[in-house]
Amino acid sequence: MPSDAPARHDWVQLGDGWGGELRSPLTAEDRGEVESWRRRGLPLVVARRQPSDGGDDLRLGLALPDKRRIGVHVAASAAVAHAGPPALAAALASAPAAWRPLLSAVARAADALGVPCRVFGSLAWQHLSGLAYVRPGSDVDLLFAPRRWPAVEDLLAALERLGDPDGPRLDGEILLPDGGAVAWRELAARPAKLLVKGPMDVTLRNGAAVAALFFEEFAA
Repeated sequence: MPSDAPARHDWVQLGDGWGGELRSPLTAEDRGEVESWRRRGLPLVVARRQPSDGGDDLRLGLALPDKRRIGVHVAASAAVAHAGPPALAAALASAPAAWRPLLSAVARAADALGVPCRVFGSLAWQHLSGLAYVRPGSDVDLLFAPRRWPAVEDLLAALERLGDPDGPRLDGEILLPDGGAVAWRELAARPAKLLVKGPMDVTLRNGAAVAALFFEEFAA
């Protein structure tokens, strides 16, 4: 796919003719839900592609407030606009008031390290739709994009330090320079092997090789 194509965790706005560009069928009920969502000007989230997908396939997801999930498989041309995940700083106002001090501290720590911090999951859905997705037991899914390994080390230390047993559980991923992602909590545990979520698959990779990606990125 083109380098500017929507990536996993991005958000896509479907155009009027999206139904004619379906690559996999939807039930009438699901199709109606997606169309109603689209008519309200709301986006769908980009999901992982399948190994059999062609370069112009797009996998999207619609998570409804009642916990229903709808997968949408369309041609990439069905998308009329796309944007990255919302920044944590922008989504703070959509978080429960009791969460904001902790999330503000996370945003400041990431900013001090020069690491972009975005959100996905329930807080992102709530922020983008204005509907109620966040529940008392919800995690906060954070998406970090560090460029250098020292920033990764400092970020992991900051997240472990900021953890609050009385606050929301901080979860999420660190984006890798090659387009994959790894759970930050797993990375912090320093295992020999890491579960890496790629654009099209999930693989186990050597932890040292994952760290080396950041040095390669900096050298480039």
